[in-house]
Amino acid sequence: FSQLSQEKILKIMNMVKNKEVSIEGALHLAQKEVYADKDSQDLLTGSQFNFIIYKYKHYRWQKRILQIDFNARTIFNIEKGIIKKQFPFSQVKACEDTERRRFSIVFHGRQDYELEAVSLDDKRKIIYLLSRVILSNSYKRPVESCPERPAGCDVIHEGLLDLQQNTFASTEWVK
Repeated sequence: FSQLSQEKILKIMNMVKNKEVSIEGALHLAQKEVYADKDSQDLLTGSQFNFIIYKYKHYRWQKRILQIDFNARTIFNIEKGIIKKQFPFSQVKACEDTERRRFSIVFHGRQDYELEAVSLDDKRKIIYLLSRVILSNSYKRPVESCPERPAGCDVIHEGLLDLQQNTFASTEWVK
């Protein structure tokens, strides 16, 4: 509880006092609050994240380690301590959230990577990290012009645009 604000501690304690939640439930709520506060700040401060995942290969799910390394800007697929595949962040196109603990990583010029996380919490963290990778890729893409038309093509050169992000896989600009 020491990492929570006094206000949040009092709120949780009042919930226990009013019998809205058990002591175990209060501990769980406090952990969720601490994690939610840290999520946006601390999750990306580490340089390397390792997750146990399962990859479907040869008609069965094989245990692997998915390593997302922000220093090397690379995603590693590690099997029995050996790096089997390396995917630079620039190749990551999208991340698709599928049923239960399964998700897919979509790459530019490569086959999709269907994986299964050990827990839903791990899946959420992986998808969050991959969305940060995808977002950083969208900022680094060169601006494309329209070479087949003259300079006065149907492009708005000034004005306000709103960024609408309704999924991790797509980014849309709305006038």
